[in-house]
Amino acid sequence: MKKLVLPLLLVILLFWLFIDKCNHNVSEDAFAHRQDSLNHVVDSLEVDIVKRDSVIDELYKVNIELDYQIGHQQEKIKVIIKYTDSSKQKIDTYTEKELISSFNQRYPADTTTNPLPLAQPVLVAAAKDLVELDGAKETIVIKDSIISLTEDKVVLRDSIISHFSDKEANYKSIIGIKNTQINDHKIQYESLKLENKKLKIKANLGKIGTGLAVIGLTFLLIK
Repeated sequence: MKKLVLPLLLVILLFWLFIDKCNHNVSEDAFAHRQDSLNHVVDSLEVDIVKRDSVIDELYKVNIELDYQIGHQQEKIKVIIKYTDSSKQKIDTYTEKELISSFNQRYPADTTTNPLPLAQPVLVAAAKDLVELDGAKETIVIKDSIISLTEDKVVLRDSIISHFSDKEANYKSIIGIKNTQINDHKIQYESLKLENKKLKIKANLGKIGTGLAVIGLTFLLIK
């Protein structure tokens, strides 16, 4: 009987230490796994933010190019208006022969047989109207182009806004995850504090138990 006392006490002590160590490791492993998982999500969100920044930069470059094209087209309109005004002023300096000649050049098939038997003021007004008509036609084509480019800008801006909205959502998610991690750290800290207190108590009880075991074994051996 005496021979079995010491091995039995050792087995009980080792089993108690094993259970205590396992419980502690399980708690730490679960915490580490959760933190790693949350960090992985944050990393993924940050990668997505970087990608969206790159896309936004490219969209801004396209937007600059559209602005340039719109500006270029607007300058064309100014040139057309300037040319139209200049052409109308030039008509006032035409002689009747030059005026009729301009109509003949414009409508050769019609004026060959019709020598335009109209008063010069009427011809001048008609010529100016035709110059304005030509300018208006060119202006309409360019304005249609400007409208199309402006619509492209609207679509582009909507895309930029969409990417910024997604970035904002990512940042909010990251903040939420960071807050979760902070709370988890607080919980883990409190858990470790409690675990530390338990370990101290167990250590003290272990010392007491060891002392009692030594006394008991000594008593048994002497007896």
